[in-house]
Amino acid sequence: MKPVLTNLSKITDCLAFMNLPISRYNSENFSFIKLHEIGIKLPFQSPTFRPDFYNLFVIIDGCGTYYIGDKEIEISSNKIIISRPESFSSSYWTKIQKIYTISFRKSFLIQYFPAGIDTILELGGENMFSCDLTRERVKYFEQTCDEIYDIWISAMEYKDELIANLTLNLLFLTQLHQKRDFKIKLENEKNTTIVSAFRQNMENNFSHLIRGQDSLLMRTKEHSKLLNINENYLSKVISNCTGKTVNEWINEKLIDEIKYLLKHSDKSMKEIAALFAFNDLNYFCSYFKTQTLNAPSTLRKDFNKGEKNQTAVYNPQFINHQSFGNSKSSSTSKYFENGKQ
Repeated sequence: MKPVLTNLSKITDCLAFMNLPISRYNSENFSFIKLHEIGIKLPFQSPTFRPDFYNLFVIIDGCGTYYIGDKEIEISSNKIIISRPESFSSSYWTKIQKIYTISFRKSFLIQYFPAGIDTILELGGENMFSCDLTRERVKYFEQTCDEIYDIWISAMEYKDELIANLTLNLLFLTQLHQKRDFKIKLENEKNTTIVSAFRQNMENNFSHLIRGQDSLLMRTKEHSKLLNINENYLSKVISNCTGKTVNEWINEKLIDEIKYLLKHSDKSMKEIAALFAFNDLNYFCSYFKTQTLNAPSTLRKDFNKGEKNQTAVYNPQFINHQSFGNSKSSSTSKYFENGKQ
């Protein structure tokens, strides 16, 4: 069974859509959830969301699979997973014994600690990062999560600043694990700002396309204009810092988005093509095959053939809402409109 497809982005909208018992302390900028304490019936398949926030999973004891873009990450005990915003993602859980989820917008951290945030949140040029932790490091992450939670539900002054500080500590430790896999070389603050802004603008452009808020897939010319810098200079900075050209970044992101929808949704290829401003289905198929050496229909067929025979518990509130923008479902239409705000 494919996950329910939505384009919801806000923390509070995503949590409300699943109709789970969520704390009143959750906001659009920060959320802390002890997954093991909210009564999720297993096995559980989450809907597909397109969050505008980062997710940090601290898995003390649990099992499942996390999907983001074209990546599939096995969830196991003593592990952390962090994902960037503006990508389709979903998760399948078979065991939730002790798992913390910290969700936050970049703006939540920047208001207290503006310096150096971009480097930490680039995730080495990927849309997610995961790693296994030693017992000692797991204990520290668990203790820090408990400390964040206690502050979060308290009435103390400056609690958001304290929470941001503790969250940054976890991100710094995560970055230490990432260092050996970094594909981005950010040599100075100016280049860091340009790379981060380009990537954010690119991801926003894809989200606007998917939500029908834009009809143009931005390339180098549009990105340089948006950043108010010369095209050649933008190309040089991106290429030197990341080892990839602007168009390579855009093409990889585009293929990543398409692959997720081919694998994890029932949307037709014509619908998927239209989402990304392809007016000609034949050109869409030709472009995909050129980039991947595989036809989109073949990728979908092979994935469905090899897909695990998973049974999952779905919340009755969203079990019938398989495709966002479905005019036959007033509930789905409502959530689709919320995602566009």
